[in-house]
Amino acid sequence: MQFKLVAFGIALLIIGLVTYASIPSVHTTPVVNVQNVWVQHGFPIQARSLVEQPRNITIFSGMNNELRANLTISESSGAASSVHFELLGMNKSQSCSPSSRPPAVLIDQLVSNQSFSIPLNATETYCFVFDNQSSQTLKNIDISVRAFGTTEQVLVTRDGSANTAGLGLGALGLAVAIYGYSRKGIIPWE
Repeated sequence: MQFKLVAFGIALLIIGLVTYASIPSVHTTPVVNVQNVWVQHGFPIQARSLVEQPRNITIFSGMNNELRANLTISESSGAASSVHFELLGMNKSQSCSPSSRPPAVLIDQLVSNQSFSIPLNATETYCFVFDNQSSQTLKNIDISVRAFGTTEQVLVTRDGSANTAGLGLGALGLAVAIYGYSRKGIIPWE
């Protein structure tokens, strides 16, 4: 046995294993959940009318929640048009009728072809209001409303390049230690 080779091999093995164990490799993976709230082609809004549509939206627990809506308004002839649109948070009311607390106005504007992204903080009823009272023509609405929950899943592994180098160094140290152990020692006779 050659003591210097064995000691050197064991030192390399220890350094390699410590390097492998002490340097984490962090991987993040996006996680997205989607809930269709309301998807409809050609939802009719009669002339001189106001339409209110309540929708219950449940948020995804432990995630960043967002409501994404896309509205396209057209007349029955297919020509582009517009309508006054409001999105209201109904504060625990199950319908579009206001409760004791006034609704939270999230959107209040004239829309024709519009996309919206609104952060959601609570599971509740949201009221979609389409006001066509000032128009004498029927309007059709293509509507797509989805609730998105996003987060990142974090995974800590030992598969990075430093970890691979540490394993390689440890394997080299093991090979050197075995080689040193298998060699005969040199005994000086003089």
